[in-house]
Amino acid sequence: MAVRIVLAVRESQYIEPLLHYVHHSEYRDMLRITAFSRMEAFMEYMKGEELPDAVVGDPIFIEAWLVEGRFVVPWAVLREEGGISGRNSKSLSGGQVIAKYQALPSLLTSILQLCEVERLRSSPVKKGETLLLGVVSCSGSSGKTVIALNMAKQLGGLGLSVFYLNLESVDSSSLYIRSPGGSVPGLERLLYEIQAGRDQEAGMKGEVQSYAIRHNDLCCDAFRPVSNVKEMLQMNRRDTVDLLELLASGGGYDIVIIDTGSIGEERTEAVMQKCGALLWVLKDDDVSMHKTGRWLSHYHSPHSGMPPGFVERSRFVLNRCGDSLDERQPPEGIAIDAALPYISSWTLPYHGELCLNSPQFQKEILQLCKGMLEPLLPQAFGKENSYE
Repeated sequence: MAVRIVLAVRESQYIEPLLHYVHHSEYRDMLRITAFSRMEAFMEYMKGEELPDAVVGDPIFIEAWLVEGRFVVPWAVLREEGGISGRNSKSLSGGQVIAKYQALPSLLTSILQLCEVERLRSSPVKKGETLLLGVVSCSGSSGKTVIALNMAKQLGGLGLSVFYLNLESVDSSSLYIRSPGGSVPGLERLLYEIQAGRDQEAGMKGEVQSYAIRHNDLCCDAFRPVSNVKEMLQMNRRDTVDLLELLASGGGYDIVIIDTGSIGEERTEAVMQKCGALLWVLKDDDVSMHKTGRWLSHYHSPHSGMPPGFVERSRFVLNRCGDSLDERQPPEGIAIDAALPYISSWTLPYHGELCLNSPQFQKEILQLCKGMLEPLLPQAFGKENSYE
């Protein structure tokens, strides 16, 4: 359900670009903004019976509204550079302060946080809905792709309809799985169709399955690896959001597992914003711990553009664990939910097939999937699987 916000500012030129951005961004389904630049119209609206979820505005508007005594909803004052006139007055105490001029995603995120809205799933996925699971890492060579592929294999083996989506600039999954033959058009063509449909305001038509290939050994669908790196480098935040929405809206998959690229890339941040569940992969070393802690600190900032519910959606797995696991302390705010073992045979040549067929690793991956996803996909874990 969209959050209903009242925005009251003196400048109409402030309102127009903000509303335009909301209408054409991922926030269009999250926010319903009623904006006012005239005091009389604002005060008349606020006297109505239907109250909004939050009120945000210039000090003069907020103070006039508070005088009426109807401040039963969260509110915030928009702060301009140089501070707020009357900031310390009693009439403006008890609310929050939001920087008026900042990046629009950060501004809208602050407004959503003001409402304390949990937009993302914390309850089981309804039948016919698709869960988006993002797999991210703050350091290279963490084993993220191996984990994502093994999760796809385990969940597919449980009878779920699974799509594996690789959004790395250079798709590393080809080191572990071999694409079947055929002439399916692939992700490049799908992105073209998405962009063309957007330009024509006609929307995307057709099914994702017609652009995908089937990996029978993994029990999942996927796109062929993109051969032209430039295609992936040009894939921006909006392209990614549209692709994820298309995968989720078709109803053809129970879960989409997204193997992301580098932290900070537009594609990765779009995944982090849209996914109902996030799995952070850490290596068992100080560098990985440090980088993960710093990035999480950044994303907790109201200026990062990350939506509410970020922590609740996140789980943390320590990969390739050594004997130092009990001694190493994760950064503040990180609770390790699972630890995956170091598999010595993966150092051998031609290890790609071994990475997807280790009984020890598959057993731990299944436990990870169960611990992380059983509350969201209870239908997948009706019976135990074992590797005796």
